[in-house]
Amino acid sequence: MSNLNQLANLQKTFQGCVLSPDKSATTQWIRTSGRASPETQLSKYAYAYTARLKEVLGNDFPAVLMAIGDEHFNRLADDYINEYPSQYFSLRDFGQHLPSFIATQIQTDKNYQGLDWLFELAVFEWSLGQSFDAADATIFSEADMAVISPEAWPGLRFTLHPSVQRLDFEWNVTEIWQILTSETPTAISAEHDVASAWLLWRENLTTRFRSMSDEEQRTLDTVLNGGSFNDVCEVLAMSLNEEDVPMHAAGFLKGWISQGLITGVTKEIL
Repeated sequence: MSNLNQLANLQKTFQGCVLSPDKSATTQWIRTSGRASPETQLSKYAYAYTARLKEVLGNDFPAVLMAIGDEHFNRLADDYINEYPSQYFSLRDFGQHLPSFIATQIQTDKNYQGLDWLFELAVFEWSLGQSFDAADATIFSEADMAVISPEAWPGLRFTLHPSVQRLDFEWNVTEIWQILTSETPTAISAEHDVASAWLLWRENLTTRFRSMSDEEQRTLDTVLNGGSFNDVCEVLAMSLNEEDVPMHAAGFLKGWISQGLITGVTKEIL
C-alpha cells in the first residue's frame, strides 16, 4: 500500500473515531509510549470536536440557549450534530439548518411541547447573523436620487443592500430575543397571534431590525420582487387614496435611503 493510501486510511479511521466515538474500533494504530491510553487520547479529540460545535451553536443562538437552558440546549446540539455533522470549511455556516431542525423537533419530540415559538426565535437569530455577515455595498444617497429626472421615476427599479431581509412572525420573538440577550435577562411570556412584518439590515457594523406597517411591507415586497416605482404606486393605491400614494411611496424610499437600504437604481424608460 502506498504512503498516500496509508495516510488516507489513517485519516478516515481517525475521523470515524472522532465522529462516532461510541462505535468500537481498533486503536492499534495509536502510539502509546509516554502518553495516555489510546482510548483516552481519542476521547479528548471527540470531546473537543463536539464541544467546539456546541460552542458555535451557543454563540449563534444565544437567546435559544437562554430560553431552554443549558441541559435542553446540550441535548438539542447533540441531536443536531448527529443529524448535520459539519461539512463546512467555515463554522459560520454550521448552524444554518438549526431552525428547520427545531421545527421538526417541535412536531415529533414531546420534549418540545409548548415550544412552538422556538422555531421563529431561531430563525430570527440566524437571520441577524446573516445580515451582519452580508457583503458590503455602496449606499445610494438622497443626492443621487435628486439628479434623476421626474420623467424617469415611474420606471425606476431599486437594488437593496445585501444585508436586507424580510421576515414574518406570528410570535413576539423580537421582544423575547431582546429580553433574553440583555445584560439582565428576565422572564418573558411567548405570545401568539401577534403576526407582524419585520425588516432586518446592517448599518455600518450594527445589525438593525424594526417592524413595518402594512403599507411599507407591501411596498418593500414589491421592490424585492423587482417591481418598479410605478408598480409600488399601484400596490399602494389598493389601500390608500390616490392623492396620498406618491407621498407615501416617496416617503418610504426616502426612509430606506437614509437607513442605507438602497444601493442602486436602474432607470427604465416606459
